[in-house]
Amino acid sequence: MITTYSTIKNIFRNRIQVTLTLALLFLSFSCSSNKESQPADTTAEKPGPTAETPTEEIKPGKTIEITLILSDAKGFQDILEQQQGKVILVDFWATWCIPCVKNFHHTVEWNQKFADQGLTVISVSMDESDPETQKAVLKFLESQDAQFINVLATAANDQDPMESFGIDDGALPHYRIYDRAGKLVKKFSFADPSQQFTQADIESALEATLKQKAE
Repeated sequence: MITTYSTIKNIFRNRIQVTLTLALLFLSFSCSSNKESQPADTTAEKPGPTAETPTEEIKPGKTIEITLILSDAKGFQDILEQQQGKVILVDFWATWCIPCVKNFHHTVEWNQKFADQGLTVISVSMDESDPETQKAVLKFLESQDAQFINVLATAANDQDPMESFGIDDGALPHYRIYDRAGKLVKKFSFADPSQQFTQADIESALEATLKQKAE
């Protein structure tokens, strides 16, 4: 077979074209294959660190504000009359009276235990009425969470509050229980050493008085 130069040239040219075409196809296939084989980046862009919003501290509040009323014997009688229809427990005490301070938590507990049965609790401090002592009395009442009527006894014309409030021999602690009609039905006093009493005795008297109906 005789092959001329022009024929060889044509064949060679055709081969080059075929080779170039194949090369282009290969490159195209490779590029597309590489794109398909690479996994998609599904990682979401992470937000940068942000400052934490400070949360406001929530502190439990008291049910009512603890207050202290300065009152003489007449004003105290008015307070008692305002509570008629309820059983009233009055706790006469002082910050200098060790048994008073030691047992005051019982008065707080009775208020919590019997309030829904119609009990009103009144504490009467027999401390001095100067500003510094008032602060000390109020501080103690707040520490005990004394959420009831709190009175600081006063007296006019240099009278002794112990006498005007009728505290037997000035002996503390001193407790009184009034019925729903406002009548004094029970008194617990240390004035007579022969008549000792306990906190259980006071609670029993409270329970008995609460069971009585108003006359």
